[in-house]
Amino acid sequence: MKKVLIAAFNNTGNETESIRQVLESFGFSVFVKYIGRPNHFIEVLEGKIEFNPNFIILSCHGEEGRIIMPVLADSVYLMDEPKMNFSEKEIIKYLKISEKIIISTGCFTGTNEMISAFSNNQNTYIAPKDYIEGSSALFFVINFFYKLLQDESIKGAFEASQQFDKETFLFTPSNNLLL
Repeated sequence: MKKVLIAAFNNTGNETESIRQVLESFGFSVFVKYIGRPNHFIEVLEGKIEFNPNFIILSCHGEEGRIIMPVLADSVYLMDEPKMNFSEKEIIKYLKISEKIIISTGCFTGTNEMISAFSNNQNTYIAPKDYIEGSSALFFVINFFYKLLQDESIKGAFEASQQFDKETFLFTPSNNLLL
């Protein structure tokens, strides 16, 4: 059984639950890790979740090539916990997971720099390169996993999911999509 980890950042509406419900109905084993603080996301990047997924979905918001982190009161941050949105620098610093298919739904998280950072350790990274409608990101993810059930390759599932309209076409893959 294929395993999917959803890293659920705040303020994404019901995107996380929608993805979870659909993927579970498709037969995937799904675990949700709620990202309430930056260290929670670092745990995902470092592979410190006891659930070893094949796929990781970042249900998040993005802006200008950064993943938007939860904002905490200064007194709530832990010692050495980052207090900024995550760019490729933070991804490179903390990324230890390998050989995963990582899909981000966050706007503008598919920049060349983010693709390069997430693609380290033989990961495949897929994300929108510009601002995208939330419903289009949700549709892309659901269709991608549906196509995988139809015995499509990762590349085939990506191409079929990307082709629907100008919004889904915003999803950009890393160069190693030929898995």
